[in-house]
Amino acid sequence: MAKIISFDVWDTIIKRKCHPEEIKLYTANYIVLRYENKLKEKYKDIYEILKTRDEIEARMCKKNQEKGKDDECRILDVFKELQKEIFETKIEDISEELLKAEIEQEKRVIYINPEILPIFEKYKDLKMYCISDFYMSGESIKELLDYLKVLVKIEKIYSSADYLLNKKTGNLYKKAEKEIGIKPKDHIHVGDNQYSDIEVAQNLGIETIKTTKTEFEFEPQKGRKLNFDLSCIKKEDQEKKEQIFNSGVDIGAILYFFGYSIVEYAIKNNIKKVYYATREGETFIKIHELIKKNNPFGVEIPECEIIEVSRMATFTASLKEFSIAELLRLWSQYQSQSMKALFKTLAIDINKYQSYMEKYDIDIEEKIDWPWFNMKVQKLCADKEFTDKMNVEIKKKREELLEYFEKKKGITNNEEPMFMVDIGWRGTIQDNLAHIFTNKKIGGYYLTLYDFYNLQPENTYKISYIDEKEIRDNEVASMITILEWIYNPGTGSAVGYKDGKAIRKAKEKETRIVEEYIKPLQKGMFEAAKVINEYMKYHPYQAQETKEYVYDLIRNIKKKPSKELVEAYYNMVFNDTFGTAEYVEKEDKLSTMQKLNIFKCRDKLRNEPWKEAFIIYNDMEYMNIFMKIKSVIRKILRKG
Repeated sequence: MAKIISFDVWDTIIKRKCHPEEIKLYTANYIVLRYENKLKEKYKDIYEILKTRDEIEARMCKKNQEKGKDDECRILDVFKELQKEIFETKIEDISEELLKAEIEQEKRVIYINPEILPIFEKYKDLKMYCISDFYMSGESIKELLDYLKVLVKIEKIYSSADYLLNKKTGNLYKKAEKEIGIKPKDHIHVGDNQYSDIEVAQNLGIETIKTTKTEFEFEPQKGRKLNFDLSCIKKEDQEKKEQIFNSGVDIGAILYFFGYSIVEYAIKNNIKKVYYATREGETFIKIHELIKKNNPFGVEIPECEIIEVSRMATFTASLKEFSIAELLRLWSQYQSQSMKALFKTLAIDINKYQSYMEKYDIDIEEKIDWPWFNMKVQKLCADKEFTDKMNVEIKKKREELLEYFEKKKGITNNEEPMFMVDIGWRGTIQDNLAHIFTNKKIGGYYLTLYDFYNLQPENTYKISYIDEKEIRDNEVASMITILEWIYNPGTGSAVGYKDGKAIRKAKEKETRIVEEYIKPLQKGMFEAAKVINEYMKYHPYQAQETKEYVYDLIRNIKKKPSKELVEAYYNMVFNDTFGTAEYVEKEDKLSTMQKLNIFKCRDKLRNEPWKEAFIIYNDMEYMNIFMKIKSVIRKILRKG
């Protein structure tokens, strides 16, 4: 009759939701997140850290074997050696910190093996022990078992790390039996490894019980596959909102990984708070909040907050004075502009200045090409009485903005740095804020960025997530408005400030369309984000690794957009008051007669940035054949 029963730990009592090497990869990522600026360049890659750690473990195991022990090692010894290798200069010992981080990650990914529960029940009258080949001590293993509230009493844990003896040689079994005072015939062992838990134990005369081993795919190299499944959250209902929701699920990874990269950057650079700029920031911040609530990084996540800003709300306040030199920051982008559009952009009532327009014979409705060269505009800007009044307006706008930032956000023009996030595409709002908060270093993070129109303020820096030129210039540029539109929260734009509060404005039709098309789409994106975030908790990736997945997704969206996404695109009402004083709306579908005119369709298609969406929206699949034939002819002519 057996006197004791012993258990292997991993895949026997405890199971993980990931491959064991991904725990080590997590620790490598932890090192990069916390200490990137102290690492050798090579080791800013988490896979290089993992590879080096495994090499150190192998060397230490070999040395211990040469000393008469088994090929085992202790994790703290490995960490001490690892930090000597990966850091540029010697740093204070962080081996205990790394052990703590790794244990915490183990807690996040482990669960009790259901298969072990009936075995516990069957042998509840026997004294129970653990015998495990593992690089952590018995004390660390006990911490994990206690965390899971294992409902049986474990008398003692025999870990190979404590004795530098293992089950593979049989020596750890012998050590445990000698200390407990039993013979092999009094011993039952439970484990998943066919060799060390079953064959070796049986050869020693120990009775065995085999549990099921869980296998995980894992490639320890950059660019490994992201393997989450979003199909499980899709709706089967064929109603319009459900189908739009499903389209949101399909594109949700763009939103999630953009947010993931923002948080990773903020952690690495010790940014205390990330400010998300309205409007799109109201959608982006939800990913930051998701990550903060259900943390996949395992380190402290920076705070986040919305700032109510827009190009219109910040531009006038950012001007030093009303002058041609200052207005060139605007005119470099809008080289043809009426005075009416200029004043709308400045959020100043032009009616108060009608007499000056008449004085210089300026038709406020007339678009003026290159206004800075126009003699009438030059004379207007040289009129001291007029510019003095305009400078009072500018000063008031600045004071109102500063009051909002100080009262609502606690932000003043001190030297404390500021970090903000916006959709893109030039970072104009950030530039405006940099001209206002001149004492601050202001950083900006964007989905993507294009060439800047103006000289960049010295107190700024900008980063973009989508930084591959081909994707940016081909795919993103073609569908740039939909990539902005899908993040619209429908809350309107900030148009100015008063009494320490932001003034928001939304067009009724814009709000209605957002409610009908964009909100269901965003619900799908957020549900997808939750699934992906859960996956990222157990499978560490650096943000850079996620880009290829996103690039492939963007390519696919451009070439084969869903009908629901196309409908959202063509029902868009886009606020472009800044610079143009207009709202942008897409054209209606082509009539049957128009579609029969292949030349008219071709001309229409030429003016469409997102041609694939135009073809789907107008049910003109035959144009795909036309475009392919045209492409083949061009290739033949080029070869000729």
